[in-house]
Amino acid sequence: MDCNDVCELLPACADDELGAAESLRLEQHLAQCTACTAELGRLRALRTAVREGATYHRASPALRARIAAALPAACVPAGGEASRPRWLEWFAWRPAVNAGLAALTVASMAFGLTLFLLRDAPQDAMAREVVSGHVRALIADHAVDVASTDRHTVKPWFNGRLDFAPPVPDMAAEGFALVGGRLDYLHGQRVAVLVYQRNQHPIDVFVLRGAGARKVAPDFDSTLTRQGYQITHWQAGGMDFWAVTDASAADLQRFSKAWRMASGGTP
Repeated sequence: MDCNDVCELLPACADDELGAAESLRLEQHLAQCTACTAELGRLRALRTAVREGATYHRASPALRARIAAALPAACVPAGGEASRPRWLEWFAWRPAVNAGLAALTVASMAFGLTLFLLRDAPQDAMAREVVSGHVRALIADHAVDVASTDRHTVKPWFNGRLDFAPPVPDMAAEGFALVGGRLDYLHGQRVAVLVYQRNQHPIDVFVLRGAGARKVAPDFDSTLTRQGYQITHWQAGGMDFWAVTDASAADLQRFSKAWRMASGGTP
């Protein structure tokens, strides 16, 4: 459960309306998230203030008479005096209570809208996964499962390990030497990662089957920058390609262009 899910549960939690399962999940999140804990405390404080600190004012007889006069005739019995529908009890509440409830509603909507606007777009979420996979391999010092500069060694290694065959172009002449390949898990599926090198900078290319990944993001010709890493994305041959590196954006653009040319596509 993340903050986006929690924002939908906080108002109900503040009113003690959550079930046991949802309460347990929420408590686990709140134990690690100070922002959501603070928001829950604010909602509860507002609820307490509304219930305990408001003054009480009953609607005047004149206001009741105007409301009754505005009702359709079907709501007025034969005796001439309007019956009191249940919804009219709203007007018997204290004005301060109504104001407090309105403030609570606005605050809840503002909180939910803020979290919605802060939610990653699909393209950003995928970019974050790509960076995480790249950094995870660097930290574990496990950049490749099969180490070879020969594409005819790296490409067959994926046979039986994936249900698709990723392309492995040779781009050494363009200054991008093949280092090897590995398996990773990205966007809910096992993916191929092809590792190249530009001077001392590794370039990871995550290759996904395009059927599901195509819904995540369109092609973009420029690069994204996330956590100091450059990322670019393209599609070809029913596959999605995400390249990430700590090299310059210009180097990554040259790399993606060289890849497409070597794979028989357009630059």
